[in-house]
Amino acid sequence: MKKIKKYYFIKFLFLLVLTAGIILYSSSFPATMKLLDSNVEKIINLSGNEIEFDFFSDLSAFSDKIINKAKYLIEVIIYNFEKGKDNKQIPEILISCSAKFPSENGRITSYFGKREDPFSKNEDLHEGIDIAAESGSSITAAWPGKVLETGFDKIYGNYVILEHSEKFLTKYCHLSDIAVKEESFVNAEEKIGEAGSTGRSTGSHLHFEIIVEGRKIDPMICFEL
Repeated sequence: MKKIKKYYFIKFLFLLVLTAGIILYSSSFPATMKLLDSNVEKIINLSGNEIEFDFFSDLSAFSDKIINKAKYLIEVIIYNFEKGKDNKQIPEILISCSAKFPSENGRITSYFGKREDPFSKNEDLHEGIDIAAESGSSITAAWPGKVLETGFDKIYGNYVILEHSEKFLTKYCHLSDIAVKEESFVNAEEKIGEAGSTGRSTGSHLHFEIIVEGRKIDPMICFEL
């Protein structure tokens, strides 16, 4: 009986390690996954069935989301315990660590990635998302955190940077008004400012960025999962 239990435990452990390996591999090599999809699609098309095959690409994208979420969650827990923050914030994140949308009635007008710059008309990397919002409407924190910095920039206009862990930041730009002070602590969905068109802007909106370990990541990863 003990041998049978041991066999199933070893089998379970092997499958767990194999699954983790596949997730890590697919996340680390998205180009390989895309190529694999392309080759499988060609084989299928040879049989006369013309379909788009993107299973491995989807797996890669999903794996990346999972890994980013896990890294964020670990960072937040460590940060809260080391910095002595109010630990009542941790259960909320454990239940759902997805970002709270920072503008209640806003709508996304520009996504993360390459796009035509509205001013220069040249292709440029858009390092966040733009959310059209009525001037003066509330902009709220996507996660609980400390107000690391507030200020004005000729490009970003009035901005707020929140620190959610040592290596996890969010940035809120083009605000018409800033409602928080540096070093203060805010909860998720708490007002930090008001939408506006300060800085380099074509209209009232929020430019929202997520920065992990100094690298800008696609905010939609956090909203989707």
